[in-house]
Amino acid sequence: MKTANNPSPPPVKARPRRRRRPGRFIVRVALLILLLLVAWSGIRGAARAVAWHFLLTRQVDTGTLEDNLPLEVYIAREEKVLTAPVTGTLTPVIPEGERVPVGATIANLLPVAAGTNPVAIKAPYPGQVSYEVDGLEANLQPATLGNISYQDLKRLIALARPVTARGQVKEGEPVVRLVNNLDPLRLYVPLENWPAGWKVGQEVTLKVPGDNDEVRARIIRLQDEGNQRAAVMEVATWDNSWLLPRQMAVVAVLRRYRGIILPASALDVGPGGEKGVYVLGANSFKWQPVTIVGQVGDQVAVRGLEAGAEVVLRPRLARWLMN
Repeated sequence: MKTANNPSPPPVKARPRRRRRPGRFIVRVALLILLLLVAWSGIRGAARAVAWHFLLTRQVDTGTLEDNLPLEVYIAREEKVLTAPVTGTLTPVIPEGERVPVGATIANLLPVAAGTNPVAIKAPYPGQVSYEVDGLEANLQPATLGNISYQDLKRLIALARPVTARGQVKEGEPVVRLVNNLDPLRLYVPLENWPAGWKVGQEVTLKVPGDNDEVRARIIRLQDEGNQRAAVMEVATWDNSWLLPRQMAVVAVLRRYRGIILPASALDVGPGGEKGVYVLGANSFKWQPVTIVGQVGDQVAVRGLEAGAEVVLRPRLARWLMN
């Protein structure tokens, strides 16, 4: 019996390891960096496009900012009530609010008694005519305003009962109120604190909300009433809006700032620490330093800008886009 001969296979020769060329690695790294740069460029471009979309601007113009103080004023006038000399029918001659010279016929009164002639109601002094009376004419006079406490003044004003005379009137009834337009109005102005700079003799600009007209009031007294401060003022010239009310809501103009008006949020700090804004041009921004004239609330008046400039309202975005 023959034994099988199983010879061992020849040993496998190890293949030599191929050296990697460093150039290929560098190329791959360079390609990766290039791809990252392209991606970053795309992301940055997209971010810039989004930033431009949210970049708000406003065309600015020249204007005036007012620092106003709301006030409630109480009014006293040099006035006289004219009563009906007889019972009869009242016929106005002078319209409400019109000014008349001394001796002018304000209204005629036709007595009830038959065969009697009309009685003329004449102006005892130059003044402004009103047919509304409220019963406070004798109690609230310029000379006494400010001599009573604020609480007493409010209680007195609450007693006013405005009545307009017309048609049939009885003898002795009030029919005309004549306000002496040659004497100033006197105002009592309650205050929590005296505004900075207010002093006796100073003139203050007062405005009625919703009315473009304004009056100049001169401070004649500042008084401390313990738990209440007040200013007493005189108004030399006024219009018909001041003829009837005993109490009015007004605003005192404390300061006025003239310049280019823009939101305070549009201001930024420049490289040198100066305040300024970013102005939108055709395709880019320009940094424009400005001088702040004054601020009221969230609005500022500045110098150094031209009217019509397109100002960026979100300066942080503008600063990022410029970098």
